[in-house]
Amino acid sequence: MEIDELIRRVAGEAERAIVRTVWIAPAAALAKAGGPGGQLLTEFLAAPGRRSEQREVRYRHILGSGASQQAIETWQRTHPAHPLPADLRQLVTRINGIHLWANADTGRSYQGLTPVEEWELARMKMYGSTADSGLLDDRYVALSYHQDESCYVVLDLLSGKYFLMDTAGADVSAPIADNVDELLDWLWRHRLEPKS
Repeated sequence: MEIDELIRRVAGEAERAIVRTVWIAPAAALAKAGGPGGQLLTEFLAAPGRRSEQREVRYRHILGSGASQQAIETWQRTHPAHPLPADLRQLVTRINGIHLWANADTGRSYQGLTPVEEWELARMKMYGSTADSGLLDDRYVALSYHQDESCYVVLDLLSGKYFLMDTAGADVSAPIADNVDELLDWLWRHRLEPKS
């Protein structure tokens, strides 16, 4: 899918509002849970004064405005040995961050592509800043976020292929895309629609 097609499809799906039940805990229970030593979950859930409340949550597609040339060049300076593929540069110049069915209040969805300013080495994103370089080569860059931090869209800067890598183990045997058009197809097919 080309960039203009993604923009057209995004415009074709209207915002949705879903009513959700949320649980409100009393301030004393929150303070105890957040204090030294925390609190057992069973105690927290049994705290007197807990109540449910209905809230409307709005969801919509959010496409970030294009990245500045300076932002792209800053990222590239930190990775001089691995230039960004031309089609990826073109994408972030037009759309810097893709959040399909994002919570309108937070601007983030369950999973999405982050702006170029948030891209980092996949090894560090998946395993932390002290992760051994033998876990995953520096040519792999995480371009996405995931609400439970379990997997990421990763670009191999040498081959230009995109992978979905699970934090349980980096697998490069099955790419999800060979270029940005295929990546946009994959993102659209895997968007998670809001459900009540």
